[in-house]
Amino acid sequence: MFNIDTTLFELLGYRMSLLELLAVLTGLAAVWYAARANIVTWIFALVNAVLFFVLYYQVNLYSAMVLQIFFFCNAIYGWFNWKRQSSNGDEPVTLLSHKARVFWVAGIIAMALAMGTVMGRIHLWLPDFFPVRATFVYTDAMIAVMSIAASLLCARLKLENWILWILVDIMSIAMYAMRGIMLVSVQYIIFLAMAIYGFIQWQRKIKSGGY
Repeated sequence: MFNIDTTLFELLGYRMSLLELLAVLTGLAAVWYAARANIVTWIFALVNAVLFFVLYYQVNLYSAMVLQIFFFCNAIYGWFNWKRQSSNGDEPVTLLSHKARVFWVAGIIAMALAMGTVMGRIHLWLPDFFPVRATFVYTDAMIAVMSIAASLLCARLKLENWILWILVDIMSIAMYAMRGIMLVSVQYIIFLAMAIYGFIQWQRKIKSGGY
């Protein structure tokens, strides 16, 4: 049932699995509510992390798969952090300092290089769990690390999270299209538009007194 190769229906020649469909729909819901700074985003994020963990394992995108463990934990953290800061679901938005921005960028680059190196060899170390070499190793790793950073910044209500999500979405559109997961690629086109919308919405919150 939850197998990427099990076809639920066919649309314009593309075979759609239930796993891919549910992963995309919960992902869209999570981003939509995040763009509106609504705490409901974290409920959809929890379910989305589980679904994509299974999907990415099946298509050998191991960095993206491991990333879902973080997303699951971060969704729990995000829920409680937003709940603590606001009781009505409308959250205060803030900015990073210049020094903090430099720190985050340097950290992202270093972690992506390290993760790419590990994931490029994990099939040699753990062949029973990862029988096939990871694909798009460093691209996948960069997307994973930027996604971690963006998710943390989102949980902390930092505007800069949307800049990272925009970069993640652009890279993901190309990677998933090349991997043949077309609905997920289309999902990231929608995510890109929603990330731009989210940036604008959160920026308005700052200008209206959220910072």
